[in-house]
Amino acid sequence: MSIDGGRLNAHKTRQADFRRRKDGRIKGDGIKRSKKDDKIDFDDIDPADLEKIKTEIRKKAKRNRTVEIIFLLVSAVIALIIFYWFTNRYD
Repeated sequence: MSIDGGRLNAHKTRQADFRRRKDGRIKGDGIKRSKKDDKIDFDDIDPADLEKIKTEIRKKAKRNRTVEIIFLLVSAVIALIIFYWFTNRYD
């Protein structure tokens, strides 16, 4: 009887099954993994299009950063309110 309850054997079986399949999928898994190694050659892209893509990426990154900062501040305020509430309640 195995010590780990057969988990290692199940892991090895899944890995072997993954390697055996030609389409890059594990049995029962709907996600296809890319086998291609497509790289973008930035020298072939028009500089104007590249600049447009860069500005879109920067805009999305700035928005995500702003949302994260707001979430952090709201979380800190809620934590301080809870801390204040519990310290006054049990005094």
